[in-house]
Amino acid sequence: MENTTTYTISKFQAARQCKCPRCRTGAMFAGSLLSLKGQKMAKYCPHCQLKFEMEPGFFYVSMFVSYALNVAQFISVCVATYVLSGQSESPWVYLIACCLLAILLAGFNFRYSRVIQLYWLTPNLSFNPKYYGRKKAEDIKLEA
Repeated sequence: MENTTTYTISKFQAARQCKCPRCRTGAMFAGSLLSLKGQKMAKYCPHCQLKFEMEPGFFYVSMFVSYALNVAQFISVCVATYVLSGQSESPWVYLIACCLLAILLAGFNFRYSRVIQLYWLTPNLSFNPKYYGRKKAEDIKLEA
């Protein structure tokens, strides 16, 4: 009996790995999350050629997503600092903790604010199974 089912990566797992939202195969970013050379987003998906910045200023929305991520991170670090510091009332302890967190997680916030925008805040962009998986042999020959 022939197995006709195909495995596709889940939406959450593809978003976590920063894969293209249309094909879930191509990488959206070059380099690692903790790269010291800076975060570099590809203009097009290397697999399905989707243009990530669909129009000029498309990623302005990701600033608001990044702001929401920062607020959530600041609240959690302030609560953790409050508990770990023995209920310190000094505002400098919280300010230093928040500034360190913002610096440490800047790359994470940049990358995942854009991923969240493309996956969940762009209604006309969805997964298309015909683009998923490896490139066909004739496509690879045409590129060479």
